[in-house]
Amino acid sequence: MKNILGLDLGTNSIGWALIKQDFENKQGEILGMGSRIIPMSQDILGDFGKGNSVSQTAERTKYRSVRRLRERFLLRRERLHRVLHILNFLPKHYASQIDFEKRFGKFKVETEPKLAWKKIDGQFSFLFQTSFNEMLEDFRVNGQDLKIPYDWTIYYLRKKALSQKIEKEELAWILLNFNQKRGYYQLRGEEEEENPNKLVEFYSLKVVDVVADEPQKGKFDIWYSLILE
Repeated sequence: MKNILGLDLGTNSIGWALIKQDFENKQGEILGMGSRIIPMSQDILGDFGKGNSVSQTAERTKYRSVRRLRERFLLRRERLHRVLHILNFLPKHYASQIDFEKRFGKFKVETEPKLAWKKIDGQFSFLFQTSFNEMLEDFRVNGQDLKIPYDWTIYYLRKKALSQKIEKEELAWILLNFNQKRGYYQLRGEEEEENPNKLVEFYSLKVVDVVADEPQKGKFDIWYSLILE
């Protein structure tokens, strides 16, 4: 009887099997087998297959970029907290968990409240229930009686705010959500020289109408054009 170890070595996985084999009597049994998968994204796997190495500088740059993005997000949130607090736009349960005296807009230690949810008697209650019910009614009018999650309320409020007045706490929720889900923006000042002769002007305009564009052939997404005064 012989013990034979078989290995299957892949780029991001290793398979193994240990068998006992009796060649004379043509008998054998599997003693054990298994596999180990090494998590690896497709781009890294492709570079590994091509023999391209990753420099330590590139790795440090990646982590530094992630760290900077988080630091900027937190700084924007702290500034938004201070401004919205001055305007009295923050819900009381949310503002009470923010330190405006020593930490200047940061959450208090070991706290991170949710603006749209208020804890009452140990249970969380949705703060914007009226707007949620309006959204449900809007779906029913359009013939869609679905189970809608509370999280969709913020998108309903974003649409509603284009043409109607919303509560100040609802606007604070939208602004803080914009800060969190703002997407990617290249900081041109880090890579390009500023042009002091460039003229930049800002205008305060009012949205007078929202018009649905013609859908493109083969696509179901609808784009909207804003008509400014």
